[in-house]
Amino acid sequence: MTAHNPFVFRFGEFEVKEHEFLLFRDGETQPVEPKAFRVLLFLLRNPGRLVKKDEILNAVWDDCAVSDNSLTRSIATLRKLLSDDAREPRYIATVQTVGYRFLLPVEVTEETPVRPKAWAAPSAGDLNTGVGPVRERRRSQWIPGAVLAAIVLAGGAWAIEHAVKNDRALATSSANPSPSPHFRSVQLTNLSGHVWAPAFSPDGRQFAFIWNGDHHPGKGDLYVQLVGGELPLRLTHTRSEYMNPPTWSPDGREIAFGRCDDNGGAVWVVPALGGPERKITDVPCPYGLIAPVSWTSDGRSLVLTDSCVAKGPIGIVVFSMETGVKRCLVDLLKGEELGDAGPLLSPDQQMVAFVRWLNPGTSDLYTVPLAGGTPHRLTSDNKIVGDFMWTAAGQYISFNSTRSGPERTWRVPAAGGAIEAETNYPGIGALSRDGTRLAYLGPSTFDASSLWRAEISREGGVAKDPRQLLPDSSHDYSPQPSPDGRQIVFESERSGSDQIWKCNADGSNPFQLTSLGGGSGSPRWSPDGKWIAFDSVPLNHRQVMVIDEEGRNQHVVVSGEYDNGVPAWSSDGKAIYFGSDRTGSFQVWRHDMATGQETQMTRHGGLAGIESYDGKTLYFSTPNGAGIWSMSVTGGEAQRVTDAPHFGYWGSFAVTEDGLYLVDSGADPGPALMYYSFRSRQLKRILILNGPQKAFPWSVNLGASRDGRTVLLVLGTFRNSLVMAENLK
Repeated sequence: MTAHNPFVFRFGEFEVKEHEFLLFRDGETQPVEPKAFRVLLFLLRNPGRLVKKDEILNAVWDDCAVSDNSLTRSIATLRKLLSDDAREPRYIATVQTVGYRFLLPVEVTEETPVRPKAWAAPSAGDLNTGVGPVRERRRSQWIPGAVLAAIVLAGGAWAIEHAVKNDRALATSSANPSPSPHFRSVQLTNLSGHVWAPAFSPDGRQFAFIWNGDHHPGKGDLYVQLVGGELPLRLTHTRSEYMNPPTWSPDGREIAFGRCDDNGGAVWVVPALGGPERKITDVPCPYGLIAPVSWTSDGRSLVLTDSCVAKGPIGIVVFSMETGVKRCLVDLLKGEELGDAGPLLSPDQQMVAFVRWLNPGTSDLYTVPLAGGTPHRLTSDNKIVGDFMWTAAGQYISFNSTRSGPERTWRVPAAGGAIEAETNYPGIGALSRDGTRLAYLGPSTFDASSLWRAEISREGGVAKDPRQLLPDSSHDYSPQPSPDGRQIVFESERSGSDQIWKCNADGSNPFQLTSLGGGSGSPRWSPDGKWIAFDSVPLNHRQVMVIDEEGRNQHVVVSGEYDNGVPAWSSDGKAIYFGSDRTGSFQVWRHDMATGQETQMTRHGGLAGIESYDGKTLYFSTPNGAGIWSMSVTGGEAQRVTDAPHFGYWGSFAVTEDGLYLVDSGADPGPALMYYSFRSRQLKRILILNGPQKAFPWSVNLGASRDGRTVLLVLGTFRNSLVMAENLK
């Protein structure tokens, strides 16, 4: 057997070294009793798998015969050391009478031996300066927020789904928890709900921002408020649209912003004191997002993202307010790059910083002269560049990245050079023109989404107020009841990344089924309740996988150099429907489980497809539009069934024996759970969803029992504020 260095196991905030009988946490150590330590090692070597008691007893107490009580005591010791709760476990879950399951993903590496100091000089690659590629141990689940519009170029609907889930889709964020000593921080807003995308007026006395008020996540209206004021002025009135970051005109009289709805996207302008809006230009609006717009100092042009050629990649464009002409700032991409987005003008108006997506998991920071020319690459980390901004003097660009581990803020010279930690600014956000004020997103005071259950008197009948099934301790999504109604499979971030979990119908006994590095989601039961289909991202592209009901026998069903996901079984369990962009746009496909043959079902767009219980009809939604559509499972033209759900809620519908449940985010008097009857072809409201908990978009967030008497929802509650840091120098 080949010898190896001792293994190091990392999970959550803990670290365990193979032979040291110690538990490391934030630089502190706790001794672990030898038998309990060996039990822990056995679990860490089998993360996510249900390990039977006999397996552990044979491995740890191989030199003597003991009862289950010895193992029970060791598990209790470990839970105490890990501050774990047996009733709501984060680390070790008990499967009564059977065994245990370690819930968190575990990273395993070999311990690096200590070398003489003469060997310790790092290479250029070890310094991680951004020169040359840096290998990433595992795919990061971190998704940036300020350049979210660029993410859609790389990851499609699923990238947006995870971005919204991680609460980074709605705003720029602060990566540095401790303010710089050069700044004094004060709270700018104190509003219920979510605020994001701050922008200072040219004189720095006012700021514009987006507030969702009574809207759903990601939606909101444009407001203006005086610095130090309390009552914001509302400038727009939207219902189902997605608002995108604002920017002030150089004279401070107008504010430009992006807006997306069921029909597409556009850049609009509204007077800063209130008044009628006017549309400036249509722009691509993939998944509800338009990258921030920059206004040139002469007031004549906007720098934005658009397609330079029909169906081409999104790039950086200078749009003339006078002539309507769009000039491509960067030559069309000719390699494997996915697109450019997020343009920000430098303080002197000479350069434009932007992000180029190289693949779904990699983006880098670039600059290019406003006059046009060859882009200059500033980062090369094989990571994702997140929120970024020019510093006050324009000498540096500050940006968020996981380039050395957890997300934090860095800065790089605008002319190129060594990357270093950002120590001057407390976060990434919007600087005032004179550089003395920085507005950025403060920490969320409450941020959670969870599973809720609504009981219906009869299918399409009166719904009781929904009951929360799981506590607000994490983000839970995509609930689906088992065919017998006894269990729920769902997606959760409670273990640190999106994974597939299962719980009882009342929310009790949640435990983790998968532990895949790229994250997993959109689970669906097979008709016999023995298998679960889901999607996952092991490398650069999402693929469809299945596991059995106990989390075993995991294998890939659909893969390829494109995205495949949102699976759903056929009514007989012999096929799986899924969304795929292999043809250049998302369409619904069908995979035959026996032969592996794959057939394209839709021709004009489709993502989530669900077969009727009689096996005759396919109901589906589209990622970039609205409504539910239907077609025969044997092929043919699709027919529109309903106008709702609206843009972004493609996963908020469920098929029952006699109808459809769906979420209408634009209903009156507020967002509602609706029911569509196959017999009457009528749509009616079942339950108003206009309370403090909001229905969540961009995921498969609605499930229903076959008889239509149980509906599972995902509802979220969000609150945060904007913070202003003033320079004390």
